[in-house]
Amino acid sequence: MKIIMKKKEAVQLFGSENCKAHFARYGKFKNKSIEDALITTLKQHYRTVNIIKQGRSFVYELDSKRKVIAERPDKRSSNGAWSIPYTRNMDMMVVASLDQGIETENAQTLSRWAVQFGLITGEMYGLLKSQYDKGLREFYIKKLQSASIISFGEERILDDFTGLTKEINGQLAGALERMKKTRIIEIDLVYKGHIKETDKTVNLYEDTIQQILILKRRLMEEYQVNSFFLLNYCNAKKVKDYNKKWKTELEKITDHRGEKLGLDYFYKTFLITMNPDKKTTIDYLEKYNKKVIREFNQDQELFLVKNENTFHKLRHNYVIEKAKRKQQRFLSENILTLDEEMEMFYNAEELSRERFKFDKQYYALYFDKNYVKRIKKLQEYYANKP
Repeated sequence: MKIIMKKKEAVQLFGSENCKAHFARYGKFKNKSIEDALITTLKQHYRTVNIIKQGRSFVYELDSKRKVIAERPDKRSSNGAWSIPYTRNMDMMVVASLDQGIETENAQTLSRWAVQFGLITGEMYGLLKSQYDKGLREFYIKKLQSASIISFGEERILDDFTGLTKEINGQLAGALERMKKTRIIEIDLVYKGHIKETDKTVNLYEDTIQQILILKRRLMEEYQVNSFFLLNYCNAKKVKDYNKKWKTELEKITDHRGEKLGLDYFYKTFLITMNPDKKTTIDYLEKYNKKVIREFNQDQELFLVKNENTFHKLRHNYVIEKAKRKQQRFLSENILTLDEEMEMFYNAEELSRERFKFDKQYYALYFDKNYVKRIKKLQEYYANKP
């Protein structure tokens, strides 16, 4: 049976973190390679995938759902370049943890797995949860202010740092996908919903997820917002209106029997199971990182300790460099250029500052070139927390 799936729905169900962020920002695909990657994923789940026009939009026509998810074509050579330096080290941490038997009978969020694999600390996990819990966010802000990490009015920079931390989830998803390709593990995606009245968590069936995604798409169109806007402009009127309606309508979503669930939120979890026939780390290295096999075999414990230290060092450098680029980009885009006559009466930087009527202390971090320093302090503070 053929299924017609809108692009927004396909992104929510099958898109990578990078794909979701791209689509949330632009509301469409402005990068062909990102859409091609999504189509490749769809082809893993359906035997035929066609792009057809429906009304004024293009949608995906899917046919013949596979009983077993097909293996994804892998164009990366075993010694090919990695877009982010530390992801190679991250993969080693993940595969080594799996080799040591770190798994669970229960499905967990990617953030929870990231803690188990040693990629983020428990406090970083709390930060990720605070994105959806105002009380928890306030708790972390007060702790940071008490520790003189951030000052009053600079709270928004914590959201920036939390966003940087969240990138690990997408990178971990990529690592797990590579483990799956090597047949080291099997991964089952499990959607869960929280029932407010009973404070219970339940597994959600596919038809319920479809209801939720359709609802989300309808409300986003009604209030003219996207995921990026919802996350970064929580005080905007239309975001508040959207959230109020979303809360009311989500409670009406029904289960596979047609009974109202009373949900107040939902989320994705991943169940990871080991393949007992695989040698795990060696199998992975054979496919993706042959040049370190000799070093690994000589002293596995020393190799893994060095690898983990390298991961944290490169991750730290990555966060700082990304903050530097953001600060430089902000200054280049927002410092006004005045002609000679105007310069006699006005200061370009002062005029530039006056354009930002809200979050003044936050934007002052850019103008005073303190943005990178704050991000560095946050990275060092949270990286050392258990």
